[in-house]
Amino acid sequence: EERMRVLRFLENICLGSSAVGYRTESMHGAGSPQAQRIMISRQGNINAKKELAKAIAGIKQSS
Repeated sequence: EERMRVLRFLENICLGSSAVGYRTESMHGAGSPQAQRIMISRQGNINAKKELAKAIAGIKQSS
């Protein structure tokens, strides 16, 4: 069940108007996609975002 929740969550954030690529592109406005990825990885709190994604997807386990 948790795998299906993760897959559904990924589907929702990777396709359509809620896709991160579209939002980042509209905010950034210039530069290559790789430069965007580098800045996101440097400035984004990835572990906190993983925990938030688990909470949104309804996954109880924190491993």
